[in-house]
Amino acid sequence: MANALVLGGGFAGVEAAIYLRKHNIDVTLVSNRDYFYIYPTSIWIPTGEATMKDVSVPLADLAKAHGFKLVIDEVREIRSREHRALCADGEYSADYLIIAMGSGKMKHKGDEHFLSICGKPEEAPQIKDRIDALIEKGSGKIAMGFGGNPKDPSNVRGGPAFEVIFNLHNRLKKLGIRDQFELTFFAPMEKP
Repeated sequence: MANALVLGGGFAGVEAAIYLRKHNIDVTLVSNRDYFYIYPTSIWIPTGEATMKDVSVPLADLAKAHGFKLVIDEVREIRSREHRALCADGEYSADYLIIAMGSGKMKHKGDEHFLSICGKPEEAPQIKDRIDALIEKGSGKIAMGFGGNPKDPSNVRGGPAFEVIFNLHNRLKKLGIRDQFELTFFAPMEKP
């Protein structure tokens, strides 16, 4: 039986593993975390309407349901021509190599100065903590938005920033303190 090594436990990696198993290929999926994070539903974390547990599924459950092997390990080096990955706790290789590690491995200058709903999963609760601190204070200024080059049609945008700020607006209204907060939305184009 042919085998495949899938690097990454997000949408692309899990979907690849499921697809390959349906085609009778033996699959090993390597992820640096033990859960599948459902980014689209994370917009409810900053306002306290969902928790990390609510928007995560154990990868072990998905592996069992779909018949792929799961390895929790940190990829350190990829040797694509050899179909091999060197990880913190071992080496893995296969007939086929699928790299689906997402953009989170890319480090951008200045990213230590902001939090993103589309960033690392642990950033969503950090956003909630900062919002809660401002609510506790009773007033403040909150800016949300996304970056990108509006002239590049292939550029990935900042995700559901609109939804998060709308959710925050509604939370502040429910608390009766919306008028105590200045909400600012920013985007790299004239009309978002």
